[in-house]
Amino acid sequence: MLRPGDKVVVGLSGGADSVSLLHALHALKGYNLTLVAAHLNHGIRGKEAARDAEFSRSVAESLGVEFELGEADAPALRKKARLSLEDAARVLRYEFFEKVRKKHKANKIATAHTLDDQAETVLMRLIRGSGTRGLSGIPPVSGKYIVRPLIETDRAAIESYLKSRGIEWIEDSTNTERDYLRNRIRLDLLPGLSEYNPKIKETLTRTADILRLEEEFISREAERKFRSVFKSEGGELTGNLDKYKRLHGALRIAVLMRALSEKREGLKNISSIHLTAADAFLTSMAASGESVFPGGSIVVKGHGSFLVTTKDELARGFTHEIPMPGKWTFDELEVEIEETPVKGLEEEREDVIYLDPGAVKFPLEVRSFKPGDRFVPLGMKSRKKVKDFFIDQKLPAFMRTRVPIFLSEGEIIWIGGMRIDERAKVEGKPKKALRLTLLRPRF
Repeated sequence: MLRPGDKVVVGLSGGADSVSLLHALHALKGYNLTLVAAHLNHGIRGKEAARDAEFSRSVAESLGVEFELGEADAPALRKKARLSLEDAARVLRYEFFEKVRKKHKANKIATAHTLDDQAETVLMRLIRGSGTRGLSGIPPVSGKYIVRPLIETDRAAIESYLKSRGIEWIEDSTNTERDYLRNRIRLDLLPGLSEYNPKIKETLTRTADILRLEEEFISREAERKFRSVFKSEGGELTGNLDKYKRLHGALRIAVLMRALSEKREGLKNISSIHLTAADAFLTSMAASGESVFPGGSIVVKGHGSFLVTTKDELARGFTHEIPMPGKWTFDELEVEIEETPVKGLEEEREDVIYLDPGAVKFPLEVRSFKPGDRFVPLGMKSRKKVKDFFIDQKLPAFMRTRVPIFLSEGEIIWIGGMRIDERAKVEGKPKKALRLTLLRPRF
């Protein structure tokens, strides 16, 4: 966690855990650490919070440690981001620690999480229905900077350490309030479980350590498999359903979590029940459908593929005008339109087609699919519903609004990347044709 000469930002609340952490790090003379104590007033407890800030300052000054005080509004963030008060305070706290770290060019942030915090966290996540990742608890080291030196030390040992040296600390009055789940676990559940296993905290911590090792291995494998299952286009993730189904169940869940984490900040409010339900849906015989997650993420499938996106993105259509030939770039696609001599025309591909200039009038409209759309597919004589054409082509329902449809004077001339209209094809002996190249389709 630490090396001699490190500059360390120490989270200091004024409670026993953080006070003992600051004193313990200060006592590591052989390490020659430079310490900066950082205290954040979360804007929650009024006069008591002001008392905590002044006490923390006095602790830092008594050790000759530089002190940084910050203020935040956790209740406001809780409302804005729809977080619990505890989560909002945590987000603001780590943002503050990182700000202090950058200011002082420190290379570590030390927080005072203990063995008790670890046990409480494992139980809390078990109750809420977390999977392996959640049950692996609080990691001793997070990322490049965050370390937790007391993560294997219980609170009783910490208080004994402070008392033996005559070091004072202050108590947060909210620690005894049973409105918070963590408090109820600490005050009621853990003491009850200790009757069955006096070493329940150590047991839970060992379990978390084992699960963390397993999670690290599965995560590495999932990262490798993720690249083979998914492709990213237009900010969305499209998965190959057959490849997904062939994965081991544990890897499927991990790959799904990896995909969801790319579409949102973390996996907040997503529990194991959501993940297993989505996996059961994806591996079921159902040809199509969707699975919705808390926070707006959604998984939809059809005809051998599936999409991981958000409900807003899934429902969003588009329409643009193309006033003249040229290269046109939109959020959903990029297309190039130019006249070219008929002699020596290249063979048509899905993304390159040729139209009769006489059948195409500018401005063109390019838009997403609408119910009721009809066209005359190349080679046919009668109109066909675009929806039926998509079904024949086995195009998943969720992909239909992503196909760019080109129209001239209100009539469809090309289902972009798929089929042109019979009435717009090049026929006879014209000297020129209109070439449309779909450079960057949405789907």
